[in-house]
Amino acid sequence: MPRLQGNGLGIALMILATASFTLNDSFLKLATEEVPPFQALAMRGLGSTILGLPLLFALGFGRHTGRMFEKRVSVRNGLELVCAMFSVVGLALVPLADLTALGQTSPLLLLLGAAVIFRERLSPIQIALIILAFIGALMVAQPGGSNFSPYVLLGLAAAATVAVRDLIGRGIPAEIPGLVIAVGAGAITTVGAGIAALLFDRLTMPSLPTVLFTLGSGAFLVAGHVLLLAAYRAASMSAVAPFLYMATVWALLAGMLIFGSVPNWLALLGIAVIVVSGIAVVALERWPKKANVPLELSP
Repeated sequence: MPRLQGNGLGIALMILATASFTLNDSFLKLATEEVPPFQALAMRGLGSTILGLPLLFALGFGRHTGRMFEKRVSVRNGLELVCAMFSVVGLALVPLADLTALGQTSPLLLLLGAAVIFRERLSPIQIALIILAFIGALMVAQPGGSNFSPYVLLGLAAAATVAVRDLIGRGIPAEIPGLVIAVGAGAITTVGAGIAALLFDRLTMPSLPTVLFTLGSGAFLVAGHVLLLAAYRAASMSAVAPFLYMATVWALLAGMLIFGSVPNWLALLGIAVIVVSGIAVVALERWPKKANVPLELSP
């Protein structure tokens, strides 16, 4: 049996990463059925830290623990906290598949941000696909519809935060292990979400199942971060980025199997539009640049 390497390994790691993140969200959503959102998030952060620290030392990465407080790592993980706060409130109030689909606009926002901030060039086709993806996001959110919830827009806020997070995270030196970054994210989340819970939540004594849900969420969150960073380091960005959209597939399956929720036909069509647009944008990044007529966006 051939051994996976290069892009093949990166793709496999990305698929596993998206599955881990979906399981993390599913367990966290189950926890929010009993405890308030920020309390659930703080419990998950504590769980991921408790589970991650012994693993970090067991794998021989203990000497790198101080690097989780380096400036770039701390900023990246601070943005992870902001994203998690947007997401946990959304998870408590809207279907998992809808929130995940809106979150899948992050690669498109990242590309658009690079064009505006760093003056990278986009072709007219890429710009059209980005606009099409936002139309898909509106089809999922359905503002003005009978089933519209303003909380679904938290998915877009989380996507924008993820885009900035990843832009900063890609500059983190490769010698810092992914597990160190993931444990650092858990520690920052514990503190930040804990403060938010004290300020805004009515704290609730969790049952054993809820504690286990948050521990499971924390474990899959750590696994997702480690796998995601490993995927980006094992293969080219253009090879693995399209497989970020597997998260939408996993979220649809989790929504149906765990929560019994199925998006309506317009939301399903919007999800498909977002996925196809995103894959097409990334595919165009791999196309020879001379094949496109460049257009530079000015801030």
